[in-house]
Amino acid sequence: MRRILFFLSVLAALVVTTTPATAQVVYIQGGAGFPSSSGLNDAYKNGFNAGLGIGIPITSNVEGLVRGTLDRFENDLAGVGNFASYSATANLKLNGPQRNGRVMPYALAGGGLYRLGVEDAYSSEFGLQFGAGLGFQTTPKTHLLVEPNYVLVLNEGENTQYFPVRFGVGYRL
Repeated sequence: MRRILFFLSVLAALVVTTTPATAQVVYIQGGAGFPSSSGLNDAYKNGFNAGLGIGIPITSNVEGLVRGTLDRFENDLAGVGNFASYSATANLKLNGPQRNGRVMPYALAGGGLYRLGVEDAYSSEFGLQFGAGLGFQTTPKTHLLVEPNYVLVLNEGENTQYFPVRFGVGYRL
């Protein structure tokens, strides 16, 4: 986990120092997660997620989004730990037209590194995520967001799949 946090910190520092400050958006998010692959669904209950991201406009309606997230699912069985997924992903976010001057739909897709496991037994795998959401502008620099996603981690055997629903805030620097 320390390596992933270090990687995200270095990546965030590079992004912040190499792009104009007015173009960046910082995202803070959290929410619920729902297991969907049979291996996760049979053994673990719904969980939670939390994460940080940095968005950089590419065009007027396309944004690059680098995000680090923790998704965790609880287990009630004695002697079996909770399942955790630490991810570092790069995404493209397509922003739709803003409605009523405040509501903006969007879609995103991307991939990255997922570190999955229970307690001390983790493996690193490549995964994909797809999602859509709504942004609600609250001030000229701030918007709230709600974003359901589908995560597919491509590991040996049965792929790991889950649905995080993220709630958060975006702040334009």
